[in-house]
Amino acid sequence: MKLRDFLLASLLVAVTIGALKAAQEGLAPSSTDVGFTLRLTPEEKVLYDFAPTLITWTPQQIRDFPTLHKLRPAASQDLLPMILDRAGETGAAAFQDFPQVSCDEALVSETSGSSKARRQKFRYIVLPRPEGDVWFLDEYRTDPEGNPTEKMTTRDLYMVTSGFASTWLYLSPGERHQNHFRYFGIQTLRNRECYVVGFAQDSERTRRIEGFHAPGVTVALLLQGLAWVDTQTFQIHRVMTWLIAPRPDVDLSSQISTVDFSPVQPIGAQRVLWLPRDVKVWALYRGVTVRNSHQYSDFKLFRVESTIKP
Repeated sequence: MKLRDFLLASLLVAVTIGALKAAQEGLAPSSTDVGFTLRLTPEEKVLYDFAPTLITWTPQQIRDFPTLHKLRPAASQDLLPMILDRAGETGAAAFQDFPQVSCDEALVSETSGSSKARRQKFRYIVLPRPEGDVWFLDEYRTDPEGNPTEKMTTRDLYMVTSGFASTWLYLSPGERHQNHFRYFGIQTLRNRECYVVGFAQDSERTRRIEGFHAPGVTVALLLQGLAWVDTQTFQIHRVMTWLIAPRPDVDLSSQISTVDFSPVQPIGAQRVLWLPRDVKVWALYRGVTVRNSHQYSDFKLFRVESTIKP
């Protein structure tokens, strides 16, 4: 089997919280609709329960982590409850009355087995969905002409990753109890001072489980990561996630995502929204390195129109 076809058969998909009934809108979900139905097996639970996380990093491990270069370390955890409260409140307020948004997506995919990068363009659509007192974001892709990706051939789809607009939810009021947190200190990011907060999903309590899909099998992934929270506005500027533990059973050694959020005012919208503008994904699967770079632009309100013809 050729490398490209092999990767097509084993897409990395970031499963968010489930999918809306996209058939009503003529859209194909960019994530599978596993959502809440994906559960840890007893073997997976043991794997994650005994895996060390960044919550227990030593000072030396923090200094050695490249992304935390020039971090001003925290002297204590006293600020952590305030940071989580304010970041959660800011995020929840931003997602009240959140509109349906679409944008252009440019995706560049590279693998260690190919000298040529694959460039693709999509229309990316973000639809808010209430789940109790919490709002989630469902994400969908079409081709530039609006055709669902399910109608595209394997020549059109390379290796597609998704689920980025929802990464802020690790710090949301509705999900905080599902994670462990640690305050690492202050770091400057894009000329803004940010609190750096680490998080790791709890295998007993988490409901938001990502899935990795290989031929004939789906495994559950638990994640840990870092969030950069503005010290003045408490907006989340960046979220970086990676696996709590490798999955040797499917030969997935690593998966790292970095999502940079920026303020945008979609055409037709009355207010500024914080949405992903640049995303980097790196994965090592069966010895093959995969790099995806996503860039988003031309944000506008999304509307569905239909015409009944005799």
